[in-house]
Formats: sequence, C-alpha cells, structure tokens
Amino acid sequence: MLYEFKDIIDPSMLPSRRKYLHYYIVGLVDGEGCFSISIKKQEDTRFGWVIDPVFHVTQKKEGEQVLRLLKRVFNCGRITSKPGQEDTILQYVVDYRKHLFERIIPFFKKYKPILKWREFQYFAEIVEGLEKGEHRSLEGFKKLLEKAYQLSEDRRHTLEEILRSIEERVGASETIRRGP
Repeated sequence: MLYEFKDIIDPSMLPSRRKYLHYYIVGLVDGEGCFSISIKKQEDTRFGWVIDPVFHVTQKKEGEQVLRLLKRVFNCGRITSKPGQEDTILQYVVDYRKHLFERIIPFFKKYKPILKWREFQYFAEIVEGLEKGEHRSLEGFKKLLEKAYQLSEDRRHTLEEILRSIEERVGASETIRRGP
C-alpha cells in the first residue's frame, strides 16, 4: 500500500504499487490533462513574443484529492481555481520550465500517454528547445514557434502574423544599430 499518501486519500483507494499509480496518472492525464504551449505578446522581450509551456490537469472541486496526489507525486506545481469557473473547477498547473523539463517530461517519456502522445511529443520538443536556449536566436525562435503551431493552430494570432511582427521588430532594431 502507498501509505505516504494517507494524508490525501485513503490508501485502500490507491493501487497497491507505485507503478500502477503512475499508470493511473497517465490515464487521468489522457482524459483530463493538457500539454499546452501559449504564444504571448510581450513587448519587453527580444522578439516581442514569448513561448510559454504549461502542463495542467482539470478536475471538479470534488476531485481535489486527485490533484493533490499529482502535486505530491511530481513534487512541483500548484492547484488553482480555473479562471471563469472558480466555484466548480480546479486545476493542477505546472508552468515552471525547470520542473517541466526535469519532472513532467521524464515521467511521460517513461509512462506514455496514448491519446495525448502526439501533443506530449511536441510539448517535450519545445520545452527541451527552450531549455537548450534555442529561443535566443531568431531562427531557433521561429523553429519553436512553428512546432507550437504544429501542436495547435487554433490560436488568436496566425503564425504568419507573429512572424511578420518579429521580422518588423528585428528589422527596426537592425536599422537602429546600423544608424541612418
């Protein structure tokens, strides 16, 4: 029995072995989780945009103990109310890139989701690219943006709009550096 979680949930409700708990977590994430990459306009950054990875799992308030279990297993993240649904929905959120890279990604590489495998692969590639600093060069940033759009094209701004915005910004800064 997994008595280490007895302060969260009755151990008799849990699988008998940790690896079975991990498979439960994968199933939960396949159904209620999300590996997402937000693209946000942020003027004080080099290219005017940021690539922001977030892992989250959603539950009704009655399922809070499941989210607390995730937080304990991964030893990171936070539990918050879902914006716009504060009275009924909670989320377990991990958005600190180091924790995504060191805890979330290795777990899901070992215990692979079925439904969210493609989503996870793009997510992992982008987080790993960010950790390597690929986003610091113009070409690397563009490559990571393109991967984010392969993950999901359903976004507020088109990839073309963002690339045009970056080109205008970079072009303007090149003109400033060179002078008239």
